[in-house]
Amino acid sequence: MTHSTRVSAALLAGCLFCHSAAFGQTIWDGPSLSFSKASFADPTLAENQDRITDDVWITRANTRGFYNAASESFQDNASPAGTEWALGTTADLGSLTFSTWLDLFGLGGPFGGPPSSVGKDFVLHLTAEDIYIDLRIDDWGVGSSAGGSFAYTRSTGVPEPASLGLALAAAGAVCCRRRRR
Repeated sequence: MTHSTRVSAALLAGCLFCHSAAFGQTIWDGPSLSFSKASFADPTLAENQDRITDDVWITRANTRGFYNAASESFQDNASPAGTEWALGTTADLGSLTFSTWLDLFGLGGPFGGPPSSVGKDFVLHLTAEDIYIDLRIDDWGVGSSAGGSFAYTRSTGVPEPASLGLALAAAGAVCCRRRRR
């Protein structure tokens, strides 16, 4: 396999992992992943954190909202650190308005509190990596007996197995075509 063939195959495979929009934005449009934290589960444990990237680990304590356990110990006005949120989907990315989680979901936000956001579509923007993720909140535990439970479904940056197979087949076809010449 020549150097240019290896580079072409690597570029093709990389393109199938995620779509890049203008200005280097990356939209994760891989298969959906469901994540949940049970009532009173310890938010400091990895299994109770959605470790989206090395820098963003979404979780929730027994009360209040989301925070980023990779860099925060609790939710504050800027939490989750390294993120911003918008109502909608990545299909409408150009028309979305992003804000902090608290501005969008908090009592002063358009939902009157996180429980009102259940069943709605949001876009989570990981600011440092410039990654956009579709996210739907499926459950939000309310009250002292809920113990900070939550569940959501989000897109991933991992391709569907069929897409990975297509990338490998395309890389193989490029390789074989070059050898015949």
